[in-house]
Amino acid sequence: MCGVFSADGVRLRQMLIGALCAVLLVACGGSGGAGSPTPPTTQPPIVDRSFDFSLGNGGWLSGQADYTMDTAPADVVNDIRSLPAPFTGLGFYSAGTNRSDDLLIYVKTKLSGLVAGTTYRASVTVEFLTDVSSGCVGVGGSPGDSVWIITAVSTAEPLTTFNSGSYRLNIDRGNQSVSGRDGIVLGTLANSVPNCGERRWESKTVSTPSPSPLSVRADERGEAWFLVGLDSGFESFSRVYYRRFTVRLSPT
Repeated sequence: MCGVFSADGVRLRQMLIGALCAVLLVACGGSGGAGSPTPPTTQPPIVDRSFDFSLGNGGWLSGQADYTMDTAPADVVNDIRSLPAPFTGLGFYSAGTNRSDDLLIYVKTKLSGLVAGTTYRASVTVEFLTDVSSGCVGVGGSPGDSVWIITAVSTAEPLTTFNSGSYRLNIDRGNQSVSGRDGIVLGTLANSVPNCGERRWESKTVSTPSPSPLSVRADERGEAWFLVGLDSGFESFSRVYYRRFTVRLSPT
């Protein structure tokens, strides 16, 4: 009887141990089953891009928007030029006459090397030269305080399209002093010279606030578009020399 009991006891212990292992295996997810632990995901890296126009155009494209057929600007210029004294070197000269109380002159480029499908928060800094004083009064608005430096990021390429009699940008960058879903106002063209003083070229830098409200989703090729523009409510001629753009794309 003792031998039978001992054998049964061993078998019972083996059964209990087997059952316990099975429970633990299920609880831990087994080895490759449906409950297997998910390997940790790798966060895409932050992407920094810097565009220095002292080195030339760098492949940037340009365009204009916010006008009708009757008020289309005839003198828009976007090219690399020597900087005005006392500055030296090259810059991206962007200029044109607003004939409609509303004119956007923009430059754009494609950002590559992103992770497809990832949403990024965009922080932008724009460095430029301006000779327009603050506090001036002009036709339709101030030549400095009513001309805004704006930026935008988008999955779709920003393009000027004709709709309902007007040429408009196909992304929601906002308009003049108002930001939009894809764009934000960084600042104005006005420099530090007050009350329509002497025309003096100064360097000015404007940036997105922190944290930046701008975000963009990289397309299936890991690309997105970046735009900087001069949006005018001043009904006359405006100009700017862009020196450097930087954009930091942080995955969210």
